[in-house]
Amino acid sequence: RLLVLLLPLLPPPARAPKPSAQDVSLGVDWLTRYGYLPPPNPAQAQLQSPAKLRDAIKVMQRFAGLPETGRMDPGTVATMRKPRCSLPDVLGVAGLVRRRRRYALSGSVWKKRTLTWRVRSFPQSSQLSQETVRVLMNYALMAWGMESDLTFHEADSPQAQEPDILIDFARAFHQDSYPFDGLGGTLAHAFFPGEHPISGDTHFDDEETWTFGSTDGEGTDLFAVAVHEFGHALGLGHSSAPNSIMRPFYQGPVGNPAKYRLSPDDRDGLQQLYGKAPQTPYDKPTRKPLAPPPRPPVSPPDSPSFPIPDRCEGNFDAIANIRGETFFFKGPWFWRLQPSGQLVSPRPARLHRFWEGLPAQVRVVQAAYARHGDGRILLFSGPQFWVFQDRQLERGARPLTELGLPPGEEVDAVFSWPQNGKTYLVRGRQYWRYDEAAARPDPGYPRDLSLWEGAPPSPDDVTVSNAGDTYFFKGAHYWRFPKNSIKAEPDAPQPMGPNWLDCPAPSFGPRAPRPPKATPESRACDCQCELNQAAGRRPAPLPLLLLPLLMRVVASR
Repeated sequence: RLLVLLLPLLPPPARAPKPSAQDVSLGVDWLTRYGYLPPPNPAQAQLQSPAKLRDAIKVMQRFAGLPETGRMDPGTVATMRKPRCSLPDVLGVAGLVRRRRRYALSGSVWKKRTLTWRVRSFPQSSQLSQETVRVLMNYALMAWGMESDLTFHEADSPQAQEPDILIDFARAFHQDSYPFDGLGGTLAHAFFPGEHPISGDTHFDDEETWTFGSTDGEGTDLFAVAVHEFGHALGLGHSSAPNSIMRPFYQGPVGNPAKYRLSPDDRDGLQQLYGKAPQTPYDKPTRKPLAPPPRPPVSPPDSPSFPIPDRCEGNFDAIANIRGETFFFKGPWFWRLQPSGQLVSPRPARLHRFWEGLPAQVRVVQAAYARHGDGRILLFSGPQFWVFQDRQLERGARPLTELGLPPGEEVDAVFSWPQNGKTYLVRGRQYWRYDEAAARPDPGYPRDLSLWEGAPPSPDDVTVSNAGDTYFFKGAHYWRFPKNSIKAEPDAPQPMGPNWLDCPAPSFGPRAPRPPKATPESRACDCQCELNQAAGRRPAPLPLLLLPLLMRVVASR
């Protein structure tokens, strides 16, 4: 009887964490974009029913080889945030459910068996030479030609007849329905066969770091992505087979292009469209010699080799909202968070490859912000700052004294507050204010940071979100100040990783590090809290206090 009385006192079983509104919004957008949900009707506002959304998530999970929970669980959200092809996975949910084979056919096919191709534009910032790019395209097409009755010929010159497969490296909007989104995210796309002028054309995002034979894990392997996209150009859709090159998500390099062969699933799908390769002896497709991979760029003299940091550890050097995206800087690396809350890539990008003209000796960005007036981007390091227009350095190093700081002073954080249009420069427990409109420092500074009630001293950085909220960051935590407020939310600080960087929630065991202390503020003493701290441990829950009594009762029976 005592056991029955105690059972209601025991803590309930842990439930799966409820997905955030941001994750649900990401899921609906993603499922619609890639064919799992029908596109919205432009003539009416329509909400997706929970049942329809759950079914679409299950189909997506089945396609990706995930447990079919029907929920936006962490594994599903992480898969949705992987770099991938921008074409839809399915033409209709029902078709995917009933399909027995893993490969998908688009329903369109080339009516001829000899196809021409040409690279019209080349990557602008890649180390790969134009000849290497052409040879990799040749190898990628030959991977399909060896398994079918197809042959491929490179068009000799731009003056020749328009080729069947026209290859371009482009950025952002480029006169089709699939704009690119910068580094990471969408990598490339191709158009299915047909009679339209764009049929078969293949586009690669020129803002990616395209590589071949990379040994340090950086960049995106051009050959692997090209084989995938040429599969689309020949009429194949995405596949859910584990080893298929037609999986929608980037899987990394696939090895030596000269030895690469399609998986059985890809070969079967291709041969459904074009038949098998001739069984009689024939001349093997001509493959151009492939030069060795380019060597990585030589580091500046005396520059150490920096390991890739773990974003989930926090402790960033700078965090800034730049044109709607949040940049997280750490050493010579940075991550980008899109307005949708999706990381551009879980892998960091190199600082100097992105910010062109930043001096090589600058190894740490201590603060950054974008000016509202002209959109210029300012990066701070030591007692200096640099001004960029887009990604290009506009002018040389400028001293912080121009912004009102004493000679030799550095900054912990810089941000522009939209409520008054002023720029705040934080160092330790004090801050300066700069008037962008008047182009001069405001008099009467520095002042004490305690104006921002609850803010941590010496923050790693401060930034303002697209919604107008102000965020202070320090270590692995953040403090949120609602729009128009200079008082932190009562639940601050919060762990940064789960809410910003797609990281697991931290454990709060006895050895877990404590959040950094905030700026002291006068408030009433919480006596219960003080008593618990003085005792050195939290009071035991009631069920644990009664547990010895329960054990004695059970033992006596």
